[in-house]
Amino acid sequence: MKHAIRDCWGTSVPRVALRWLLALGCALCGVSAAADEPLHFTTADLLDVGGRGYSPPPYSMDSSALPGIWRSVDLPHAVTPQRVEAALEDRTSSPHTVVSWYRLHVPPLAPSTQPRYLYIPRWKADGQLAVYGDNRLLYQSHASMEWNSWNLPLWIALDETADAVAPRVILLRMEHPLHAGAGLSSIWLGEESSLQWRYRLRDLLQAQLLVMSSGAFLAVGLFALFVWLRQRDQPLYLLFFGASATSYLRGMHFYVGSERLPIPDAWFSWMTVNSMFWLVALMQFFLNHLHRRPVRWLNRAVLATTLTMGLATLPFSTALPSLYVLSSFAYLVLLVAGLTTAAVGLHKALESQSREGAALAGWGLLGMLFGAYDWLMQNNYVGIEGLYLGPYATVLAFLVFTSIMFRRYVGAVNEVKRANATLEDRLQAREAELTLSHKLLREVEQRQTLAQERQRLMQDMHDGLGSSLASALRVVERGRLGEADVAQVLKGCIDDLKLAIDSMEPVEADLLLLLATLRFRLGPRLESTDIALHWDVNRVPPLEWLDPKNALHILRILQEAFTNIIKHTQATEIRLSTAVEGEWVVVRITDNGQGFAVEQALQGGGKGLSNQQRRAKAIGATVDWVSGAMGTCFSLRLPVR
Repeated sequence: MKHAIRDCWGTSVPRVALRWLLALGCALCGVSAAADEPLHFTTADLLDVGGRGYSPPPYSMDSSALPGIWRSVDLPHAVTPQRVEAALEDRTSSPHTVVSWYRLHVPPLAPSTQPRYLYIPRWKADGQLAVYGDNRLLYQSHASMEWNSWNLPLWIALDETADAVAPRVILLRMEHPLHAGAGLSSIWLGEESSLQWRYRLRDLLQAQLLVMSSGAFLAVGLFALFVWLRQRDQPLYLLFFGASATSYLRGMHFYVGSERLPIPDAWFSWMTVNSMFWLVALMQFFLNHLHRRPVRWLNRAVLATTLTMGLATLPFSTALPSLYVLSSFAYLVLLVAGLTTAAVGLHKALESQSREGAALAGWGLLGMLFGAYDWLMQNNYVGIEGLYLGPYATVLAFLVFTSIMFRRYVGAVNEVKRANATLEDRLQAREAELTLSHKLLREVEQRQTLAQERQRLMQDMHDGLGSSLASALRVVERGRLGEADVAQVLKGCIDDLKLAIDSMEPVEADLLLLLATLRFRLGPRLESTDIALHWDVNRVPPLEWLDPKNALHILRILQEAFTNIIKHTQATEIRLSTAVEGEWVVVRITDNGQGFAVEQALQGGGKGLSNQQRRAKAIGATVDWVSGAMGTCFSLRLPVR
């Protein structure tokens, strides 16, 4: 037996890397480099005992009671699987099994205040493991026969119970099928302070790193799934979720198995093998979206291969060879399919200058090489103490896929920013155009309003003031009017001119303000005729349609009513009142003078009454007269809207 110190990873790890890992482990665990070195067992005694079917390990075992001859073997020790025997094995009966007993002799150990532990980097067997110390059972695997935490390092307490002493003989019982491979790494024994960091570092690099990376990959994949559910036109998010879920399923077999699985071993094996085909198919369609040059025959071939292998390995019939036998053929098919997919994808990505596609295809090629190495180590063709590279391929998958999606996300955000910036520039340009157009339209509208107002004033002055002056001029030229009459005509013309000017003042839809203006203009004229004016106005709603043009119509109508009273009725009192009647505002002018025949006056062709009707119709209003011996009531009904 040798006690020389060797690295716990085997001879495949370079010395520089080993020293770096040791320094990292010491730093992580806070262990001093000056701690006592543990024992490292690199040889053991081996005894193989054949049997039929699996049997539980005994509670205690004395190695001297075992039949057979012990032989010395080097650790790590491995047996390659026998595929031919596995194919011929009757699946309906119990398999031929072998119990491999490994015996370690522990030299006398110095007294210590710390508990001692047994550290086993890896054991491999489609069976179970039991560890004895001086004939006493110290550890027993409680998982299933096929999935039994073969990639998880073991940490077994030797003397942590009361009155316990370090064992002098350690016995390991490993039961496995005759046709299946098995293996046992070298074994370490030592105090917790000097040995635990090795176990923790190995567990971190061998299992926990995969747990964390695959869990993070799946979490990001679930986020991508929710994004796809909201944006069904983006299948890349669905493919990303599929890749994360498949990688998670594939990576489970590296760290599960410390307890029995919740599903049958056969179905877990089927899922483990076929998840790699699913991942290759997802990689193919992911690459199609990246390089935009899909190869239709390769798409069909990958789908057909995935479907065929999934159906062929279903654990239903006992007539077909077991998945254990088919796995070698399945891995060979997978290697061909994966390398072809990655190589074609890399070629298409380089043609289309897609760096993302080239990165994904490069990961596919590297993953296939990692898988080939893992298959060799799983079947004990290379040192079993090395690290499986499959977990690191999953870590790389997480980095590659997440990097691609992150770049897509950042690109989409930048595209939105550019679109927003372009839209903002276009909006600013459009706003400037609209501002200029609005300015030009306002100038045109102002000129048009001025022209219309000028035309209205000219028309009103022509029809009102101009007509009155022309009529007065003709009468004066014929010598028919005296000075008093001429003065009266001139006063009327001045009143017309003032009303035209007053109509241009803003009244802001206030009828009472317009009536107050009229009262201000007509008050002196009424006082000169000794007619009393009674002003009885009430609040009325605003008239939104009351613009200067319509205001002039109202003033002309009311002016004509006052003029008729002054000229023809010989009244001494005039009362102006306002009221609201439904949807109408009513302005009434009542006098106490002599009445007149309304119908006769309307049919007689007088211009005064007809002008009032014409102006009222122009603004949507109505006028009416009620006249009798006691006076006349003139009503102007104005619509509220």
